[in-house]
Amino acid sequence: MKKILSVVLALTLMMALCACGGNTPDTGDDNRNTTTTTTTAAATTTTEAVVEDTTTAPIDTTTEAQTTTTVATETAAPTTSATKAPTTTKAPTTTKKVTTTTVTYAPVPESISILAVGNSFSVDAMRHHLYPMLQSAGYKNIRLGILYIGGASIDTHYDNLRLDRGKYQYQENVNGTWTYTEDYKASTAFALTDWDIVTVQQVSNDSGRGPSYENLPALMELLKPQIGDAKIYWHMTWAYQQDSTHSGFANYNKDQMRMYRGIVSATKNKIVNNTDFVGIIPSGTSIQNLRTSGLGDTLTADGYHLSDTYGDYTAALTWFSMFSGRPATSMSYRPGSISDYFDEIAESVDNALATPFAVTKCE
Repeated sequence: MKKILSVVLALTLMMALCACGGNTPDTGDDNRNTTTTTTTAAATTTTEAVVEDTTTAPIDTTTEAQTTTTVATETAAPTTSATKAPTTTKAPTTTKKVTTTTVTYAPVPESISILAVGNSFSVDAMRHHLYPMLQSAGYKNIRLGILYIGGASIDTHYDNLRLDRGKYQYQENVNGTWTYTEDYKASTAFALTDWDIVTVQQVSNDSGRGPSYENLPALMELLKPQIGDAKIYWHMTWAYQQDSTHSGFANYNKDQMRMYRGIVSATKNKIVNNTDFVGIIPSGTSIQNLRTSGLGDTLTADGYHLSDTYGDYTAALTWFSMFSGRPATSMSYRPGSISDYFDEIAESVDNALATPFAVTKCE
């Protein structure tokens, strides 16, 4: 027992000495202490390794983050540059669209002469605007004439030509100003010049009634030998304003569209297949088209004669386009307030020339 205690004390003393850094005696117990020391050293080494690993990891992570940021920044630069290129190329496209339209028309003849065998509706179409329209288009020698009798019908003209009566007021414009001569014969007017164009029409209140055209063939037989090579056009007139008080409006039950359809029907049945006429001037359809615009049914001065402004101008522009072959949109003469509604007027005329027997609404 005493020996055991001695051994324990000895071991305890040796362990204390080792902890204090003293020399270790060479005994059998040294092998155990060496094992313990080795284990402790291993543990210490292991701990140091862990500490080194732990310290290194954040450095690697930070480096990767910085690298990623740098790459993102370098990638952003070309992306910004790439988006700027299309913006720069848009300007030339816009410029090309603006500078594309130039319209050139063939020169008009040096001179033109037009004679109407008619009445006040012929005056409406020719009086105010036809001469300056022709002048603005380049015609230099212009002669306009009207064999006028108020309310003259086909029958009236037939009787006057057949009997060579001096019943007309002859109206003429050769220099921009109208002159008037009373008690004039049609034969005298025919002989004034070699007319280029002669127009004929029916009186407005009968223009939509087919039976009233009965004497037209006989009138043409009297007219043609006196006008040489002149081209003959039919002037298709317009329906009255809806609130018109003209007595002849009763022929159509005071219905504007009924009157317009009657005029179209009579023109189709009596004029279209008549080879004496080279064309139909669709003034009535131009006016009816324009009535669908913002101007509405306000194109007459008294319910049947056209107003001096929009009404007269529309009829004159229809004549101009028919004879010149140019679209109404080409007209540069636009006096006063005409400019305010020129687009609608030109559209109405061009549509009438393209579709003379139907109403085309203004856009």
